[in-house]
Amino acid sequence: MKRIWLAIVVCGSSLGAMAGTAPVASGVERPGAVAGNGGRAKTDPLELICEEGAEMGTPFKICVFAPSADRIGVRFDLQKGFRKLEGVNAWMSDWIEGTELSRVNAAAGARPVAVRKELFDLLMFARKVSEETEGAFDPTFNAFWGLYSFKAESKREPTDDEIRDRLPLVNFRDVGYDERKRTVFLKKPGMKLGLGGIGQGYGVDEVVTDLKKRYSAGFVDGSGDTRFWGRKPNGELWITAIRDPRDKNKDLGRIVGTDFAITTAGDDEKFFMVGDRRVHHILDPKTGRPATAARQVTVIAKTATEADAFDTASLVLGPEKARKALAARGLEAVFVTDGGIVMTPGLSKRGTEWGDVIVLNEDGALSKAR
Repeated sequence: MKRIWLAIVVCGSSLGAMAGTAPVASGVERPGAVAGNGGRAKTDPLELICEEGAEMGTPFKICVFAPSADRIGVRFDLQKGFRKLEGVNAWMSDWIEGTELSRVNAAAGARPVAVRKELFDLLMFARKVSEETEGAFDPTFNAFWGLYSFKAESKREPTDDEIRDRLPLVNFRDVGYDERKRTVFLKKPGMKLGLGGIGQGYGVDEVVTDLKKRYSAGFVDGSGDTRFWGRKPNGELWITAIRDPRDKNKDLGRIVGTDFAITTAGDDEKFFMVGDRRVHHILDPKTGRPATAARQVTVIAKTATEADAFDTASLVLGPEKARKALAARGLEAVFVTDGGIVMTPGLSKRGTEWGDVIVLNEDGALSKAR
């Protein structure tokens, strides 16, 4: 089973970073590359080659380490990653008319709709997460769509009566699945599925799966839903940070590691203030109101899909209630609450020359449920 090495450097006035000592990431063999060492010369330097663009309604950045001489071919592969995201969005989106998910929503209360295997499997995964989190994650939350507006010129939150009318439509148990026919049926008119809570993570994983076949190190970032693999050519690990949700110029800690996914859900992305109360876009499916159990949650997992789903659920649940669901899957999380920072038990503090470091598990592994 693949091991994950990961640490969080607890920050004071400055931030530290830790470098690994494992062998450097190997290059990628491609047609037309310089001969030798798997298709390229040993001296042919590796560089981080990236492409940026917008897909699935959000900015994406796709990067790999590869021989500098093969830049054109690498960029072609990275562009294929964006086409992969475009293809996923073509069946997953509930915003685009005519997608498979939109057809499921349009048939709510009327009839089941046959869908492709990828969508069916993703919806079944979403249902499992809903069960594990007792509905804190619920893809039928989309029935609340339209009740809130976060646009500067039209900020609004719904009345209690408006929420009361929609709440009966939000229940993951009211979605019927036929595995043999691969159909999905929303049992009540007005129900609406949405995969915004896991869609970006799923897209990230799909691109990573393809790129890992050719490249030994890189990352894919979908607006903060990020998955890393391999090591930098000098053997160093990847570094990413946890931002302070109340001060975007301040980092609360840095995560250093490889072969992991990290996603963050917080109340600081889409929000407006009503007096001292923050109205934000991550809703508790049981109340239809913004989650209040935490300001921000960062989840560390093997896949971005899993991390994406559980950061949303954990923000709704808060650190105490989320602990059981996270532990059952062997996930780790860092919560930012009104009372301070709370970490899951698998993260332990150790003193190093870089300062206090939070290390993942005793053996540095994220490999099994506890």
